[in-house]
Amino acid sequence: MASMSDGVRAVCFARRGVGAASLADQRAAFETECAQRGWIADTGICQLGRGGGDGRTWAAVRRLVRTRRADVVVVDKLETIGSTEREIAQELVLLRHAGVRLLIAEFGSDTADAASFGPLVAEFGASVSLTAVAA
Repeated sequence: MASMSDGVRAVCFARRGVGAASLADQRAAFETECAQRGWIADTGICQLGRGGGDGRTWAAVRRLVRTRRADVVVVDKLETIGSTEREIAQELVLLRHAGVRLLIAEFGSDTADAASFGPLVAEFGASVSLTAVAA
């Protein structure tokens, strides 16, 4: 019997910049998570500079998922997707709306698992609500 992990293609999103772990450490976290889950450790995309979805880097990630060349995006830490709490909240919402499955290695949180990811979304959901009210 095949497991649910069969054929899951993962892409590593890494960030090179102040406060980010080394690219080698980020890639190692990605490869460890993929190995533990039986996923295919595919390509990596690296953003230079601060976190968040500014510009082409996140667009490339979303495109990989939308075109079904990747099934899940793996980041080492939550801060990899955003430099501030507001950016992280915005990215979580953007990725969810884009249908991008995200795994955060630091917590083992996977958007496909509501039990592990729900509390994180709830925490940052408050930030998104406050951001929407302030806008």
